[in-house]
Amino acid sequence: MISTFIRIGFALIGAALMLFSLWMNSFKKITVNFAVIWEILGFVMIGIGVIPAFSKWTKLLGSGTSLALFCVGAIFLFEEVRTGVILSQLMIKNKELAMQVSLLNQENEFIVKELDRVSKVLEEDDEKDSVCR
Repeated sequence: MISTFIRIGFALIGAALMLFSLWMNSFKKITVNFAVIWEILGFVMIGIGVIPAFSKWTKLLGSGTSLALFCVGAIFLFEEVRTGVILSQLMIKNKELAMQVSLLNQENEFIVKELDRVSKVLEEDDEKDSVCR
């Protein structure tokens, strides 16, 4: 009886994981790489829950052991998803910062060129003033 609940739990958590990764990817909270990984894991979990050949191990464990294993696995999965979301957000922010640094470097180059041009003009004006005196 408990093995049936665990199989249903695997299928539901797999479906929830797939929906969550699609939702987070649609709002650009995680990168595509992480979304694909979570989609594959969700598909595997649905397969374990739906296909009896993949879930025979649930009948071999005691009811308390399988329930404890399921709960620990769910907590571990939640923490890994949270870590993946944090890593994805850091990667996205890193890309944005790299683009901003690139734009600032371009602006800095423009300012340096303009400063060189202005200083050359001022030097030429100084030379003209010194020749006229």
